Amino acid sequence: MSRFEVAVLHDYYVDRLVLIQEFGKLSDAISKKAHEGGGGIHGVRQLEIRGGNAVNLAYALGRLGTRTFLLTHSDPAHEPLLRAGFKGLPVVLSVKKREAGLTVALEGMKRGARTNVMLGHNGGAGEFPPSLIDSDDWAALRDSKIVCSVNWAANSYGTELLMALRRRLGRKHKIFLDPADMRDRLEPYGELLRAMRERSLVDWISLNEAEARATGSLLGIRKKELGALSRRIARKLNLRVDIHTRDGSYTSTGSEVVRCGIGWVTPKRLTGAGDVWDAASIHFFLNGKSDTDRLALANAAAKYYVSAEKPEAPTRLEVLRLKKA
Repeated sequence: MSRFEVAVLHDYYVDRLVLIQEFGKLSDAISKKAHEGGGGIHGVRQLEIRGGNAVNLAYALGRLGTRTFLLTHSDPAHEPLLRAGFKGLPVVLSVKKREAGLTVALEGMKRGARTNVMLGHNGGAGEFPPSLIDSDDWAALRDSKIVCSVNWAANSYGTELLMALRRRLGRKHKIFLDPADMRDRLEPYGELLRAMRERSLVDWISLNEAEARATGSLLGIRKKELGALSRRIARKLNLRVDIHTRDGSYTSTGSEVVRCGIGWVTPKRLTGAGDVWDAASIHFFLNGKSDTDRLALANAAAKYYVSAEKPEAPTRLEVLRLKKA
């Protein structure tokens, strides 16, 4: 039996969530205050939480009971917050001495829909080269069934990291990629896609709708319907493609497309929902669920997370209960 079911790398951020009513009202208030020469805007609800795609994914996997290895980074000031979150979970941490990333996530309403805008300082997440991985880390990565590299978009060494993973782990090891929002790095992302086609760097990619459409555009795919888009991306890159959206999710390996809708829920938050979705998708894939059931369970996990009173990833039992409801 493998020591770990899943290994996750690399990013750790401290997220400050700024919860606002309307983006337009906040923009007007900021402009007014700046015009007046500066000052404070009071009564804005805020939360400071542990974040980063890798940390969120590992935490959500741990909550589901998945044996997980997390390879990440932090500075001494923010490491206690990182480690405290994993107490009692089946997650082993390897923390490299690099500055934690910092994010201000603005969440509020825009034209009647909840949306989020994130202002990020990448810190160590922006420079995480393969040279940071030591021999013990490589042993843990080899002893994991799936290795997940996430937030490629933030890491200037993201492509080198994937190349090193494939080179050191071999073609038979399953590598999962969630690149995060790469739309301000389209040229290097296009180079990554070429490397993925030529070198089989990745076996499984997970994208939201905007990321999927950007990926399709770079690959010369004009399909608008997301199911057809997932199939064409899978064929072009020769891998499994998951696309998760607010209305439903899709998966394809290039032939059949499976879709699962999501019942409407009023979200209390959006930041981190994709990581919870990925965690449940991976967990139930490893548990042998069909694609239809896997998508339904991942949708249920994300639905639980966005609608809960507190930003907490669900346990396995909570996901199963919600799917049956």
